[in-house]
Amino acid sequence: MTTPAATPTILIIDDEPDLRGLMRDVLAGQGWRVFCAANGPDGIVLNEQENPDVILLDLRMPGMDGITTLRNIRRSDDRVQVVILTGFASPDTIRDAAELQVSEYLSKPFANRDLVSIITTAYESSLAER
Repeated sequence: MTTPAATPTILIIDDEPDLRGLMRDVLAGQGWRVFCAANGPDGIVLNEQENPDVILLDLRMPGMDGITTLRNIRRSDDRVQVVILTGFASPDTIRDAAELQVSEYLSKPFANRDLVSIITTAYESSLAER
């Protein structure tokens, strides 16, 4: 699979350190710039500092959950593409995420090729909206 000519910037917000590291390694291996946050508040700050093209956002995190994190991000950034990571999502959560302009869902566990594919698609969407 080929990637667009520009270098995508990806922000991963996930409380699971092993999964976060794996995703970082896979995406960085594509030549993409990757930033990571272990929780919602840190993710909000990194979003403002790094201006990513795509956010990978875990729904179920202690403290500030993914939907609350996304609501905070959307207050200042309505253009970033967001891919929700989840092992389980209720109908209410899916509805809330749709209202907050989520690009895609990626169910855990997932294959590395699926991660790369979904990020590539989200990044291409971000380019089309510019």
